[in-house]
Amino acid sequence: MATTPSSTKKTTSSSAAKTTASAKTTVKKPVAAKVAAPKKAVAAAPKKPAAKRTTVAKPTVTPEQRFCMIAEAAYFHAERRGFRGDPVQDWIAAEAEIAALLSKK
Repeated sequence: MATTPSSTKKTTSSSAAKTTASAKTTVKKPVAAKVAAPKKAVAAAPKKPAAKRTTVAKPTVTPEQRFCMIAEAAYFHAERRGFRGDPVQDWIAAEAEIAALLSKK
């Protein structure tokens, strides 16, 4: 029966253990320190634009329309007086009346 000395096995196994142990040790790389990124400033919610004020344009009256309005008003002034009196006074009163009406609008 052939037996191998146990001391040789131990040497072989211990030398194999040494080589695997040396192979397992690795050099640790230095880890760079993590730097937190600077926080971005939180932008405020955008403001709504101010509501535009819409101005209603006054309806423009042409000179011809104004003349017709004054003539009609002068007629009604004369009719109220029974068509007696001065037609120029009726016209002047009608002009003042129409001017007042148009300036209100």
